Amino acid sequence: MPKNLTVLLFLLLALPVSCFMAWAMPPYFNVDESNHVMRAETVLQGHFFGARDTDGSSGGQIDEGLLTLLSRYWPVLSEPAKVTPPALMAEAATVPWAGRTRFVHIPNTAIYPPTLYLPTIAGLGMGKALDLSVEDSIRLARFANIACAALLIAAALHLAAFAHGPLLAVLLWPMCLAQYAACSQDGLFIALSALYAALLTRAIARQDRSTMAEFMGLALVTLLLSMSRPANLALLLPLLLVMPVRMGRLPGWLALLSVLLLTMAWSLHAILYVQVMQVHGTVVPDLGGQLSYMLSHPLAFPSAMAHTLAEWTWPFTVAMLGWIGWSHVNIVLPGAVYPAYLWVLALVLALSCLMQGNRPAWRVKGGVALGLGGTVLAIFLLQYLTFTAVGADQVGGVQGRYFAPLALLLGLLVPAFADRLPPRLRRLPPAITIVALMAAGIVTAVALPHTVMMRLHVTAG
Repeated sequence: MPKNLTVLLFLLLALPVSCFMAWAMPPYFNVDESNHVMRAETVLQGHFFGARDTDGSSGGQIDEGLLTLLSRYWPVLSEPAKVTPPALMAEAATVPWAGRTRFVHIPNTAIYPPTLYLPTIAGLGMGKALDLSVEDSIRLARFANIACAALLIAAALHLAAFAHGPLLAVLLWPMCLAQYAACSQDGLFIALSALYAALLTRAIARQDRSTMAEFMGLALVTLLLSMSRPANLALLLPLLLVMPVRMGRLPGWLALLSVLLLTMAWSLHAILYVQVMQVHGTVVPDLGGQLSYMLSHPLAFPSAMAHTLAEWTWPFTVAMLGWIGWSHVNIVLPGAVYPAYLWVLALVLALSCLMQGNRPAWRVKGGVALGLGGTVLAIFLLQYLTFTAVGADQVGGVQGRYFAPLALLLGLLVPAFADRLPPRLRRLPPAITIVALMAAGIVTAVALPHTVMMRLHVTAG
């Protein structure tokens, strides 16, 4: 499948929808967007690290204008099925930056490093410099996030040696398009995961180790992903199998050790000085208590993970594909489109087998499978330790969107059968792949904007 065509398809099918989402979704209506915006603002206020306050809260100083804007939209966010009245939107659009700061409790985002917030930070800072309203500054930050995500994804699709179809199938999911257009770290997280997968394909295609440049890129991307979500340290496993023996005068393993140590250092700092357990509903997580319970009940976590997967596999899948919104704002696409996206991905993965020849590299693919499985396991384990009641029979707080970046690795696992296909038939898989991806992209381009407008902006009757 021509890589330039893949890049073009992404730009044509993704950018218009993401730009629409950046404009149409009111501020804070994306998943956890309020706390992500506030974390970016703490960095603008000079707080590189989050901080734990004496009252047990965790966060940093932000401009009070962000809280004023949140109070304007809270009546819609806090009530099910409520649309956004035009008068409320007009009032919210005029909220200015206050120039006064206040400490805000944002425990779920205070622990994150600033790295994946850089576009949001730049957009908010530019909005302040141009004397824009708070709402316009947030929208400017969203467009900055789209631009950065698009550049990273275009680079990934251009660099990938194969698996362009599977990569694009995931990158066009509604959840991904919405996250590129949100002030959070998830959009760049998805884009960097695509770059990680693309760089790995090059070593697999050569059936050899990565070049020094490729490996340094892989190590840097893994560091950025792991510092924001430590479960991704499992992605170091496939890098062991493509690691150059030496990088100049230094051994190759030194880069992986640096990733491990820097991630552990950030995580340790977050645990000691920033993190607080997030009480939600009647659940009061207790890290020490949960560890003690796991030691005395070795099967507690595996049992809880199994129960969670048994009950929530389909909701996780729907949320991964595209269940958009926050608090009581739930933007759900027509039910039939969710299995359709899975069928398209399955078809594209099958066709990818017929477009790959002479690329077994089973050792590396085995490492990718272990890294993928290890990351999923680590996500559940971390949520069990930090977000779940002691001894609970299910894991709390696992979000479907956590798995979208991991789905980008599926295209690296398929076998290669192109050499067994008759020459006259080798044009069919790329053509069918393009048609399937275009069909999925067009469905999203129609269904997602329509659903957003009907859910948020159109008054019944």
